[in-house]
Amino acid sequence: MAKEDESTIVSSRSKASSREAESTNDASFARRLSILTASNEFLNREISSLEKERDALHRELTQIQNSYAGKIIERYRRWIARNRNYAAIRFYESIALWMLNRTVGAEEKDSRKRYQLWVKAHELTAERIDRISAAAAAFPYRPLVSVYVPVDGDAIEKLLANAIGSVRAQLYDNWELCLVNDAANDERIEAMLKRHGAGDHRIKVNGPIEGEFVVFLDQHDELSSDSIFELAKHLNRDQIADFIYWDEDRLDANGSRCDPFFKPDWSPDLLLSMNYVGRSFAVSRSLIEEAGGIRSEGVAKGVYDLVLRGTERAQRIVHIPEVLYHRRESDSASKDPLAIEEALWRRGLGAKVETSHPGRYSVRYQIRDHPMVSVLIPTKDNCRLLQHCIDSIGRKTDYPNYEIIVLDNDSSDRETLNYFARIADKVRILRCPGRFNFSAINNRGAAEARGDFLLFLNNDTEVIRPDWMRAMVEQAQRPAVGAVGAKLLFSDGRIQHAGVVLGLGGIVGHALRLMRDDAKHYPPLADVIRNCSAVTGACMMMRRSLFDEMGGLDETLPMDFNDVDLCLRLRQRGHLIVYTPLAVLYHHESATRGHLHLPEYQELFLQRWGRYIRNGDPYYNRNLTLATEDWSVAI
Repeated sequence: MAKEDESTIVSSRSKASSREAESTNDASFARRLSILTASNEFLNREISSLEKERDALHRELTQIQNSYAGKIIERYRRWIARNRNYAAIRFYESIALWMLNRTVGAEEKDSRKRYQLWVKAHELTAERIDRISAAAAAFPYRPLVSVYVPVDGDAIEKLLANAIGSVRAQLYDNWELCLVNDAANDERIEAMLKRHGAGDHRIKVNGPIEGEFVVFLDQHDELSSDSIFELAKHLNRDQIADFIYWDEDRLDANGSRCDPFFKPDWSPDLLLSMNYVGRSFAVSRSLIEEAGGIRSEGVAKGVYDLVLRGTERAQRIVHIPEVLYHRRESDSASKDPLAIEEALWRRGLGAKVETSHPGRYSVRYQIRDHPMVSVLIPTKDNCRLLQHCIDSIGRKTDYPNYEIIVLDNDSSDRETLNYFARIADKVRILRCPGRFNFSAINNRGAAEARGDFLLFLNNDTEVIRPDWMRAMVEQAQRPAVGAVGAKLLFSDGRIQHAGVVLGLGGIVGHALRLMRDDAKHYPPLADVIRNCSAVTGACMMMRRSLFDEMGGLDETLPMDFNDVDLCLRLRQRGHLIVYTPLAVLYHHESATRGHLHLPEYQELFLQRWGRYIRNGDPYYNRNLTLATEDWSVAI
């Protein structure tokens, strides 16, 4: 009887628990449905507003294009594109630019002054603040945001007060500030926190985090007053997003803003090279818990580790291309290599971490089985150029397993033919007669290649760094990677290629072109392994099987854009494009054939990829200029 009573009680409790769970699930579902319905209405209003703005801009653009001046400029642009190789045309163009500078004013070249102009153009005016306040009040989803500030023994009270003040100044009001004593048994820090936490119920000292999202703020840095508003706005647009980061700049000793970092969208290889996300970002509280929580050493020392753990498990990573954070001097990066090594271990990747500069790293992957690389070099005559290229490969390449195939496009010079005869025992000479077609010639070479990896290489290149081929194989062997590109330099040490950016000059351009390689660039994107939209075919490696799967290079693009087209097709299939500065070569940039950009190939390329380009390069930033290749701020 007792057992029956016990069984009945257990059954009753089980049913009650089941009803309670169902009730909770129903309530949760109803709340979720309500939020999604409200968010749908919010997005419909935003779409309507953006469509009106788009239509107004389209009307303005049409008026400009149809104007007399617009038609003249368009004809001039096409004429310049056809004739830019002529010295006289370049001279007349320089005269025209000089006259424009005299009448309109020269473009500001000083990076600091350029940024001050940008800051002024984007300042929060009273009118914009009113719009933000109205928009914030209309959000259907108003999450509580916890701003987390770990305070350690190095805290400077004046700067901490500024950090706290930047949170109090937020235009979005549903926040809490969590001040955490990160200095064990430090009475000074404890007293400081109590002073700054007194009198404001929104400020907690060593209290629990209750917000749905957590924003991390360094004790000496500041948030812009619209930062949490921008976060809430994006969460209303995308409720799956659980890791969000934004652009930032630096506060100098006088409190002036400088050194902006306009970041790319999600770039997994860049994150393994440097903590480009920075020390301020937003993470859902549930993701923090899933990723193992905030470790005992605090965010001030373990921010890189937290970023790596969080992005590994995030459902959706979102980048807000707005400067929402103002940092001061960087803290120590001494724990960074350990954080990367732990990330590689968690992911089951055989690799080691090398430090190039403080805060900058290179992940060196183990090469499996040392597969053969087929080096494909198109050429026509100009024997000395080709010989210099091949000799540099033989002298300086430390990777042992490769073959060289010279793709000869109707060479007739006696010196060149004699050279072919001398190297025939070491280099394969493949005849590719007919009108020059870079795509067709390389496709022919790929069909004859014996290697598991294809390395497309111009004949006007020269190897600088011995492990260049090894560095490219390391990346190209990864299943996620589609193509790998190198750092190419002009003979005077200026950068010729550090990745391709979509939209530069209206179509595509090379990142940081003509900048000094030994100059200190900020951010240092020429010096780190990172993802980009495309790389140049002047030195590009990929797996042979993947090249065949993609159908090779497009032979309807015989001279220009064929390399970018291939990279974009790889991107469409979900493959990453990787730029590595560990592969370094000199490149004399088409020394044998000049610089060709024929209008018919431009039009064909834009028909195919124009919409993709207009959407913006995900590895660039909409705040950077498309007029030049120097990675400068757009003003």
